[in-house]
Order: sequence, then structure tokens, then C-alpha cells
Amino acid sequence: MLDVKRKPESAKHTSIKANRATIRLSNETKLRSLRGITTPLKMNSKNEDKFIKYEIHEAVKLYLNEKFLRCVKKVNPNVDSKSIVDRATRKPIEQVLMALDDLDEHNLEQIEQFVDTHLHEPGIEIIRAELTDWVEEPRFLKNIQSEELRHFCTALNRVWLDLYKKLDMSKLEHECVTSHLPMRYPFIVPGGRFIEIYYWDTYWTIEGLLVCGMIDTVRQMIENFIFFIKKFGFIPNGSRIYYLNRSQPPYFAQMVMRYYDHCMNCDHLSPEAKQEIENFVLTDAYKCILIEYRYWTRQKSVEILIDKRTKRKFKFSRYTVSTNMPRPESYFEDMHTASECKTEAERKKMYCDITAAAESGYDFSSRWFKDPMNMSTIQTTDLIPVDLNSVLYKNELILSTLSELNGDDLKAKLFKRLAIKRRYAINKLLWSKENYCWSDYNLKTGRLTDHFYASNLAPLWFEMRPPSGVRVSDIIAKHRGVFDGYDGGVPVSLLKTTQQWDFNNVWAPNQHSYIMMLLKHDPRMALKLARKFFNTVFYGWKRSGMIFEKYDVHVPGERGAGGEYDVQTGFGWTNGVIFSLIQIFKDELLQPTTI
Repeated sequence: MLDVKRKPESAKHTSIKANRATIRLSNETKLRSLRGITTPLKMNSKNEDKFIKYEIHEAVKLYLNEKFLRCVKKVNPNVDSKSIVDRATRKPIEQVLMALDDLDEHNLEQIEQFVDTHLHEPGIEIIRAELTDWVEEPRFLKNIQSEELRHFCTALNRVWLDLYKKLDMSKLEHECVTSHLPMRYPFIVPGGRFIEIYYWDTYWTIEGLLVCGMIDTVRQMIENFIFFIKKFGFIPNGSRIYYLNRSQPPYFAQMVMRYYDHCMNCDHLSPEAKQEIENFVLTDAYKCILIEYRYWTRQKSVEILIDKRTKRKFKFSRYTVSTNMPRPESYFEDMHTASECKTEAERKKMYCDITAAAESGYDFSSRWFKDPMNMSTIQTTDLIPVDLNSVLYKNELILSTLSELNGDDLKAKLFKRLAIKRRYAINKLLWSKENYCWSDYNLKTGRLTDHFYASNLAPLWFEMRPPSGVRVSDIIAKHRGVFDGYDGGVPVSLLKTTQQWDFNNVWAPNQHSYIMMLLKHDPRMALKLARKFFNTVFYGWKRSGMIFEKYDVHVPGERGAGGEYDVQTGFGWTNGVIFSLIQIFKDELLQPTTI
């Protein structure tokens, strides 16, 4: 569908392309010298590709081996399941697999010896890297008057130094393996137990890095994802072998556009640097955005009748995976959830639904459950998620813009039409007149799901027009109680469960999405919500000196709760959102939340 014939190019477009070709530099080192970017790890030859595939293939035999998972857990029954699969080998993989095969699963002493002899502690190959574009006092600080706020900003800025990591394979002996995927550049991790890069987290991390002027680091993050797309055809959930069966919400196109827009408006970049960045965005990045778009629209879509009268159909995307086992990083938790399944088919379906929920980023939420209080009723693959399709709507608009910048008017019009069709389909199938918002659609029941979740307003995050006759201001007014009803920010849902993506947790990405949307329609409410979330993070930092991944909706500064693991600190996307809010609202954030 996308491989359309190109019409003859105009003289203007031919000139643009010729000019870009002229400025292309002859080698990668020279390109990077424009910005001082660290030389990447070279991984482009066919032999290296084969080596990478071989390494991954061998590592999979260990880290997805259920006997391995069971045995290592027995050494310490209380250990975090993720730490089991984050251990690199001390011995060559062939020796480790032979020893595992000979291991008596019921002999604890033998298992302990196997672990001590063949496995490193988690994360030994991931070390702190040196940021080359970090400065103690970023440029934006000159616009901040409050000394208290300036002190907080400099402290938050220093967190980047701790979160910037690189993969150091010199820590491992020849033919030893790790579950970490090869990377071209160093990377920013979320923090805590999350010592690898995560896909959708990176969008909000990038927001903060750009505020801090760290353009080179952002470029490295994008180049790492381009490397993944070229190698795997998509961006995995995270940079681990055990994440290769799923992705996360496809924010890559928005990352690229955020980087592009920022750089084109940056007054301290030279014309040559801007030209190189534009060339990169319109070639490598554009091609990879297109590859990822095809992945989501071809491999993860289902056709649905949206108009019985006209028999009109549309292919919606959904979260879905192919697996027949528990997630290796949460192996025992998934086994417990599936323990009541009566048949192997039921068990396999549950593992797919659990992993698909992890792909959504909302792992876990009552949003995916038939019974909101019972995770064993999970049904993720039966749902058409409104937020995923809203993201793809935005991506289609971005592809249209980039195609136009590339001088390809035909593709620009094609993607614009695709976005219009998707908007129509979303408003036709996923709009709830009763709740005056959008909802997920259940393929099995043919009905929209109940209850309010942050995702119900996702189309507004991406500037999608609601159905004809419905005003955005009326939607906001209808749900004003959600925006205005809590001291800590907007809860991710209104259902109190034991899941971390439910009430009463507040998450940075949702707050940022709401605030950026409200800035266009209700600036006073946007400022009020920004103050609430800023105070939540600021008070928590003043009390503990830490930044959390999630917060409590009732008590500003109080860490969140629920889910499979303890609350983590760091924290990449929280830092990014706070920097974004500080850049937008500056000293106004320190004023009372009442407006």
C-alpha cells in the first residue's frame, strides 16, 4: 500500500535534494565532528551482523531456558526475577549450557556451585559512561530567578551523570554472553532495577535532555533505536534479549521530530550542523520511522467493521505478541497468575495477554482485565487500545510532514489521508457518547470498556479532533474533576487495585501529556496541573533526596505503590518531565496551586 509510484519531481524539489546531496559528508567521523559526538561502536559489516545474530542466538538458549530460571531462583527464593536474567556468564556459553544440562534441579548445593562458577552478579557489564555534552549549569537556568528552584535544577541535572551507562564487554571473557543487546552508543537508563534502555521511557527522557542542552546525547539515543530497527525491524521493549518478543508504544517518530524541531530552532548550532541533522532526519531516521510504522500496521493490526450501513472497515493496531511461556524477567509472577488455568491453551493465551500488557507500557492495569480486581482475567489481546491508535495517528502526520520535507508530495498526501482515515475510524468505533470520551474496544464483546483511564483522553494528547459536534472544551469540562480533584496530579485510573497503573498512582508521562494538551485549550488549568505535579516531585526530593518513578495522588511527595516490584528511584522520565515543565512555566511553578 505504501509502495506508491512517485510523480515527477518539481525543479524546487530536485534542487532541495541536490543541495542536500552536496552537503553530505564523506564519512561518519567527519559528520560527528560537527557536534563532537563520540565515535560509535562499528557494527555494519555482514560478518559483524552474523556475529551479533550468533551471540543472541546462543544467549537465548540460556536466558529463555526455564530450567535455568527455576534453578537460579532456588538459590534465593526472594530474589527479583529480573536479576536472574540480568546476569552475564563467567564461562563460555557452551560450557554454561553443558553444566546446566547436567545440573540436578533438586540438589541445592549443586545449583549454588553452578551459580557461583558460571554467573556474574547482575549488571557487571553495564558501567557508568562519561557524558560529553553535560554542563553544570545549562543555559535555561538564566531564565530562573528563584535560588531554590535553581538549586533543585542543578541537583536534578546531576542525576543524568548517574543514569548514563554503556555496555562494556571487556568485563566478560571470550565467548561469554549477556542478556543485554549490542548498542551503538551509551544510553540513559530509567534507574533502580532498570539498568538498560527502555523504549517509550526515552521520549520523556529526551524532553529533559533537550532542556539541558544535551543534543549529542539525544542523537545517541535515537541512533541506538535506529540500530535496533535495522537489526530487528522494530524497537524492543528494552535493550535485553528477553524483550525481543515485544515492543512498546511507538514514540520513535515523535522522538525524532522533537529532536529535529529543537535543533532547527537552536541558536547555537552552526548552519552546517543543522544541515547534517536535517539530512540525518530525512534519510536514516525517516526510513526507520517508516519501517516501524509498517511493523505496527501490518504485524499488529486487525480489521474491524466500523460502519454497518456502508460496510466500511478499518485496520486498527493492538498490543499482541507470540509466546507460549512466562516473561523470563517475571517468570515466577506469571506462573502464579496462570496457576488457575485449566488447559494449556488457556495458559498460553494468558502468557500472551500478560506479555502484550507489558508491551503497552501499562503493566499492569485493571484496564486490561475483565474483572478489574483479578489479574487472571487479563484480556489485552482482545482489546483495541485507543492510545496506541492515537499514537499511530500522530506518526502518520509526522510521516506526512517528513515526506513533504523530502520533496515527496505523493507520500505526504498518502500519509495525510491515512491519518484522516484513522481519525475517522477512532471517532466512529472508540468514541463513547455516554462517557463523553474515547475508550478501548473489546473484540470479543463488541463493546467499549468501562471505567476511566488516562488513555481515554489520549486522542487529545495528539491533537485529534473529536467527533463532529463535540467540542474539546466540553470534553475537558466533563472530566474537570479528574484534573482538579487531587493534590498530587491526575491519577492514571479511578479504580483502586493492587496494580501500579491504577489509582492512586500518578505517573510523569501522563501528567506531561495532559499538561501539553491543556496548554492549547485551558492554559490556567495546565499551569495548575503543572504546579501540582512539580510540587509532588519537589516535595519528595526535599524530604528524601530522591526522584521516584511514580507518586501518590493524595500526598504530594509521597512515593506510589503497587505492582510487581518496589518503587524505583532515578528516574529518567520523571526527570525529563520536570525539566520540560520548568522550561515552560519557570518560576510560576513555585506559586500556590490554586488559580
